[in-house]
Amino acid sequence: MDNRWDYARKLRNLDTKPLQTDYKYIGRLNVDFPKIYNDLKDLQWVRLTWFNWNWRVKEFQDQLPFPYSESTRYVNRNQFLYSELPSEISKNLCKTEYQPFKKLCDNLGVYVPSEYENTRYRYSTVKILRQMPGDMLWMHYDLRADETWEKYMVFLNDWAPGQSVLWGKDAITNWKSGDCYLINVNDTPHGSVNCGPEERWLASVTGIPVENRTYRLTE
Repeated sequence: MDNRWDYARKLRNLDTKPLQTDYKYIGRLNVDFPKIYNDLKDLQWVRLTWFNWNWRVKEFQDQLPFPYSESTRYVNRNQFLYSELPSEISKNLCKTEYQPFKKLCDNLGVYVPSEYENTRYRYSTVKILRQMPGDMLWMHYDLRADETWEKYMVFLNDWAPGQSVLWGKDAITNWKSGDCYLINVNDTPHGSVNCGPEERWLASVTGIPVENRTYRLTE
């Protein structure tokens, strides 16, 4: 398969179904964005393009994001998608229980099993996706080693004009810091764009739920 879009859809029989839009609003978490911003903003962020993001596996980096057509041949795979911290920094922040990350995991009741800590995959319970003005993440499906895990998107700073997150048929805007969504990233295509003047910070929280989990929300 020469493109990720068709591969993911056929892998899950999504090519035989209508476009999926499977997500739900969980509520608002108590997020200390000023601390996260001040602690992390000057670290060594990685600016990701399609080539260094796609699959995280070298043999797939030349894949196209979409099926080839007269329109998609113009897609610039060197365009920046978003920024993230190096895997080892994110893992270390989670291992050392950096308080804002620990609070997110505790409030959502998720964790990553210890057997995944030393794999070659980039498993960290919390990852920050920092989208700068002009960044655009194309619509895609996630491909993970364990597709049973839950994935939450927690907006860290308030929405600003020009920012949008796309899940299936829906476009999400006007969020507040702490707004949290549970999204089925395996079956629901998703992407985002920042065509405004301010950067957008979002925490991707991934893991399996603790026993008898309850969400801890501010309202």
